[in-house]
Amino acid sequence: MKVSVLVPVYNSVRFLPECLDSILMQDFGDLEILIADDGSTDGSVEVIKKYAAKDARIRWWQNSRNVGLVANHNVCLRAAQGEFIKFVHADDMLLKPSVVTQMVNVMETNPAVSLVVTSSLIYDEQSRVVRIEDKFRQTGDWDGKAVIVRCLEENANIIGEPVRTLFRRAQAGRGFDERFRQICDLEMWFNLLEQGRFAYLAETLVAYRVHDQQATAIHRRTGVSADEHMLLVTEYCQRPWLCRHATRRMWFNQIYGLKKQYGPRAQSLTADMMKVLKPSWYALYWMRRKTLRPLKKLLKHAIKPLKFACR
Repeated sequence: MKVSVLVPVYNSVRFLPECLDSILMQDFGDLEILIADDGSTDGSVEVIKKYAAKDARIRWWQNSRNVGLVANHNVCLRAAQGEFIKFVHADDMLLKPSVVTQMVNVMETNPAVSLVVTSSLIYDEQSRVVRIEDKFRQTGDWDGKAVIVRCLEENANIIGEPVRTLFRRAQAGRGFDERFRQICDLEMWFNLLEQGRFAYLAETLVAYRVHDQQATAIHRRTGVSADEHMLLVTEYCQRPWLCRHATRRMWFNQIYGLKKQYGPRAQSLTADMMKVLKPSWYALYWMRRKTLRPLKKLLKHAIKPLKFACR
């Protein structure tokens, strides 16, 4: 088996047919489709049964109990038999029949690549396009550790959601770290990028949906994932390779962000970082931030009326 397409499901009846249709239209022949339902009560199981009855590539089951989003990802991973893994959440979709083919081609052409990612559309609940996510701008590949540093520089998951990715099952054998609920995907991308290169396809091949009932929105409302960034940074800043790849901008943004978000609770961590960056460089970057950010905001507000006037 070459590719396992994994679909973790929980109360996704509204968007699930669109998701499964986009998987079934793929022109890549050697794949299995595994659907793990985590105790849905909204009719999702009936949809799954309908699709499984018409396509033998679909294998599905319902967990004996609700295990939660991250654990269900690991349930899917453990059941997968493919050389490559492609997650598609039940409210997301693949936009072209060639998505899997194109991503597999990247992996097979360059065995050093451990994670391939594509540009994506962001949809709302009504499938209207909100924006395009295209942080890397051009097709190519980069050193994986350098991409980790770039994420830490920007204090953001610039790699993106699972639907945007394809990776090797053998390199993801330890599974998603279940200590993380919100940034479990970013932590997995870091794990994979420690093992190889990062490849990017600038073509918009997938769609990720944002809505009030998805896990990201729920976690933001409940605050259950509030400490995850500090945990992630604590672990990765202990990696010997990070000091060799890190930039001053990365250290500053982490110190500044941790102080702002966690206050005294991050004091030990930020003190260790400051020893690497040095107070003089922190002061220089602080002045730069305080000077440039108001200018950027001013320009942003000034440009909007000009764009409107030109229409």
